[in-house]
Amino acid sequence: MTDTIEAEEPKSAGLVNTAINILTAPSEAISEIQQRPTILFPLGLVLISTAISMAWYFSIIDFAWYVDDTLALQNAPEDQLEASREAMLSMSQNTFMLIGIASSIVFTFIFYGLQSTYLALISAITGDGQKFSRWFSLVCWTSLPMLLGIAGMMVTILLSPNGQLSATELNPLTLRNLGMETDNNSLNALFDFFNLTLVWSVGLLTMAYKQWLESSLLKAIVVVMTPYLLIASIWAYFALT
Repeated sequence: MTDTIEAEEPKSAGLVNTAINILTAPSEAISEIQQRPTILFPLGLVLISTAISMAWYFSIIDFAWYVDDTLALQNAPEDQLEASREAMLSMSQNTFMLIGIASSIVFTFIFYGLQSTYLALISAITGDGQKFSRWFSLVCWTSLPMLLGIAGMMVTILLSPNGQLSATELNPLTLRNLGMETDNNSLNALFDFFNLTLVWSVGLLTMAYKQWLESSLLKAIVVVMTPYLLIASIWAYFALT
């Protein structure tokens, strides 16, 4: 009689545990994601929390003050300021809320999609066998540090009872709000885009690339970080010239 030993599939860590582990024990979470590349749960966490923070923000702001602050940030020509102000005030605060929520959701899909498409193209070139859906799952999971940034935004809202809170001051973890502010508005926009949770997410994605493909650390850094370095370099070049 021949005994047949069947290899048992490792027990699932669970979605909540994986979400916690991506922050506290990333190597374990990355292994779990490699075995079970889910998308809906991590994506839903980010989208729902983002929508809640945007809805809360636009529900408490001093709308007239917000319009003036937004126009000041845009540096619109003097002859266009009044027309722009009237156009913005013609829309309701709830309309701005819906626009803010929708634009945040669309931006998240585009941002995740671009990262995943880039990694899928690299996989197609190198022949490592990873498909777009697997990369999209990994991007969703490694972006969960964004939840800490959203929590920071909610704290900022709580500390602004008068409603006079600029959109650029909302996230306390942007490089600009951490002290990297200049007189150059284009550079300030770059410093608004980059924040500590994004750096954390890119670090997790680099770690995951190395672990999934068993590559060298240098290769993982080059592959994952090249798009961000290019964006920052091109942005800074045009901002300074």
